[in-house]
Amino acid sequence: MKQKLLFITILFTAFSFAQTKSVIKGKITDKDMNNAPLAFANVSVKGSSNGVTTNEKGEYSISLPSGEYVVVFSFIGYETIEKIIDLKPNQTIELNVALGSGGYKLDDVVIKSVKKRNTETAILTEIKEAKQVVSAISAEQMAKGTDGNAAQAIQRIPGITIVDGKFVMIRGLSERYNNVLINGSLAPSTEIDKRTFSFDLVPTGLLDKMVIYKTGSADKPGDFSGGIISLNTIESTSDFTKFDISFGYRSKTTFNDYLQSEGSNTDFVGIDNSFRPLPSSFPTTSQLNNSAATSQLRVDAARSLPNNFDTNSSNAFLDNSTGFSLGRKINLGNTKIFSVNALNYSTSYQSFSRSFRRYNFLNAGETRPTDWFTFNDMNYQQEVRITALSNWSLKTAKSKFTFKNLFNQIGENETTIRQGINFNQQANNTLKNYMYAYKSRSIYMGQLNGDHNLNSNNNIDWVVGYNYIRENEPDLRRFRTFKDVNSTSDNYTFQDPSSSNLFSGRYYGNLREFSANNGVNYTYTINRDSETEERSPIKIKAGYLADYKFRIFKSRYVSYVLKDYLTSARKDELRNLPLSTIFSNENINNQNGWVLEEGTKPDDSYKADNTLLSGYINTELPLGKFDINMGVRIENNTQKLRAFSNGNPVNVDNPVTSILPSLNIGYNINEKSLVRAAYSRTVNRPEFREIAPFLFYDFEYEVLKFGNADLKVATIDNIDFRYEWYPSKGETVSFGGFYKKFTNPIEQIIQRTAEDPSFNFKNATSAVNYGAELEIKKSFKDLTNIPILNRLSININASYIFSEVDLGAAAQSQDSKRALQGQSPYIINGALGYEDEKGLGINLIYNRFGNRIFSVGDDAFNTYYEIERNQLDATISKKFKKLKVKLGLQNILNDPFKLMEDSNRDNKISKANDNVISSFKRGSLYTLGFSYNL
Repeated sequence: MKQKLLFITILFTAFSFAQTKSVIKGKITDKDMNNAPLAFANVSVKGSSNGVTTNEKGEYSISLPSGEYVVVFSFIGYETIEKIIDLKPNQTIELNVALGSGGYKLDDVVIKSVKKRNTETAILTEIKEAKQVVSAISAEQMAKGTDGNAAQAIQRIPGITIVDGKFVMIRGLSERYNNVLINGSLAPSTEIDKRTFSFDLVPTGLLDKMVIYKTGSADKPGDFSGGIISLNTIESTSDFTKFDISFGYRSKTTFNDYLQSEGSNTDFVGIDNSFRPLPSSFPTTSQLNNSAATSQLRVDAARSLPNNFDTNSSNAFLDNSTGFSLGRKINLGNTKIFSVNALNYSTSYQSFSRSFRRYNFLNAGETRPTDWFTFNDMNYQQEVRITALSNWSLKTAKSKFTFKNLFNQIGENETTIRQGINFNQQANNTLKNYMYAYKSRSIYMGQLNGDHNLNSNNNIDWVVGYNYIRENEPDLRRFRTFKDVNSTSDNYTFQDPSSSNLFSGRYYGNLREFSANNGVNYTYTINRDSETEERSPIKIKAGYLADYKFRIFKSRYVSYVLKDYLTSARKDELRNLPLSTIFSNENINNQNGWVLEEGTKPDDSYKADNTLLSGYINTELPLGKFDINMGVRIENNTQKLRAFSNGNPVNVDNPVTSILPSLNIGYNINEKSLVRAAYSRTVNRPEFREIAPFLFYDFEYEVLKFGNADLKVATIDNIDFRYEWYPSKGETVSFGGFYKKFTNPIEQIIQRTAEDPSFNFKNATSAVNYGAELEIKKSFKDLTNIPILNRLSININASYIFSEVDLGAAAQSQDSKRALQGQSPYIINGALGYEDEKGLGINLIYNRFGNRIFSVGDDAFNTYYEIERNQLDATISKKFKKLKVKLGLQNILNDPFKLMEDSNRDNKISKANDNVISSFKRGSLYTLGFSYNL
């Protein structure tokens, strides 16, 4: 019996050994260093705990039972490569892999610098090694979700919310308190009416990473308070050719009725250079104003404009996007050239019904305010976008040059038809008002960067950036019609204006902005090796940044009017004509028809420029477990504006010099945890539009907007504290708090103009903003014996924020103290991911923010709040060798976009006591995308 047991044991042992005898071995090399051996690289089996690291010769060997495996080859700062292996019994497979690097490698297993950081693990390493309080999102993380552009992706970062689908708020602060860098160069403000950057301009597929610096440092621009958002577009170190195509179905929009006025035959490329713009022969403002109302000049001018006041009906097609990208690597001896080029074309549709109401003041004894007006808007939007990227990099032994270019051409076509009753002005009439808008934007952003390692102690890097923005809003048509409230007829009467105005007529806006910047940074490193241990070096950094920006804005508007010499019968006849013929040539004449009248004034245009000159010195000083980063930055900014207000010249010439100290201290508790504390002084400068007295009528919210030439620069003192823990690779837990003290913060306030509201800008006396942030990234790998659970990961972050602004004498019948406009009291983001070794990925992403002030009320107008909203997105993706298929579900819950007013003025919103101002649902979007690598 003992002999049998011994035989069985030996047989079982031999069988077990046979089952694990199969071996994968090979060598990992650095393909950017002439295939030199790459030590300490990682070799792991996806979905298991099996893994080894290479030896000093780059060699590895791993024993596995027979079967099919996905073997992952990786190294921090290098690309990650996955190989599918079918391992037979007793088989030895030799697999040699060359990894490409975007930067530096590990030195004695201590991270010195990481240049290519587009994976989640590498991003966490960058956050840990940063000298400031930093949050970030990687290309790898963005690829897991449904997010199609940077605005959608960035809201997954702690403390971030998105306004209007494209503007970023950090820590509850308005988008105007952020600064944006693209590849190290200052980005332009992409909007006419506000200081902000449209993050929806940048597709996630063209990004390596987005990093948010939440504390100041002398080597970063000083004009911010929420954060500096750094976008890095993609670089490639390998050859690839990729095709992308996707289709989207939006509920309540796709294949449903879609209305818009006649357009140009070039609308499909996002531009209209011939149909809507004023003809080149159109008279100047002075020629029209100096001509008689019955002149032939006015008749010819009116007839030269297209008669497009009616709508055409069609069905909205599927949202669609097509992209092509390729990367190439060229070896020229010791010099390497890398290039990545991409072209993307997309079209999207959106239609929805929106309820829009305004209320009178709640009088004593009333439980509900009376209606000012009740409208229902039918809104139809189409956007065409062309995005082109061309990035080039050249590497030599000690230098790297990059030339990056990003271009967007965007055409936005919008139709709004508004029906309802204005009880305060035309209670006996049912109104039907129209807006036909087309906006074309061309945006180019380019950067030329250089990085030169002169020797082990001296390094110089520099950037030259150029930005160009062209925005045309040709033939924005806004007009009003009405009929008796008791009428059952479908016919409406055109409401002709008594004179040319912004409310009824044709508007033409044109903006050009150019900006150029140059920055140089010099870093001197003092190495401090001792006999007993290696000590981190001291770094002294100095540099400058110069930025010049010039904007010219012009606008004109004209209206069709009926002169007193026409009989009442003829006027009624013209007013009741169908929209398709009302302004046809036969009805425009100097005898018994419509007459063109111009309302343009000198106030409707402005010129502005801004010159920024700044310099800094900064020191990184490691002292034991402490990392100290301290410095001072000096910025001299001169803002100039030439404009008119009520016909009187307005000249702004505002030079301001700011001294901006900063201190960031990190204490390394151990290898996995550290504590940060920081102080910095920063500024917030007015944008051109905020100081320009130009008056604009906002149809969407029935308000007027204008600027304030007397705005001052705001100053902010920032204090931050954060604890960070990195329990294992790719995981983090962080908790932090912040406090900000503002002097002269810039606020958008509401003012009464006649009996209607208008938005203006003023400096408040002071403000504070403080709160706490929590982030958890955790993998379930190896936590259980259940494979499906081991493939899960979570990412949860949340913020709680409090703010109070003191308007002082600027309150003007408003509460002098209140929350900052746009600040949410809390923000919650959550993501649950699943990924297996066969390329299947499933991700659920959730976002929620608390009620935030949309516009601040006064004695006549209550404060409006944007109501909390839940958003849930999901993706399912599957990789098939060269093909990746992704199914996306966006806005699954389809929560309404809602504004409510604080009707009873108790500084909070309740459904029982307060009233809805605006409410609509965008619908859920279902997308199916395919990516194919040749």
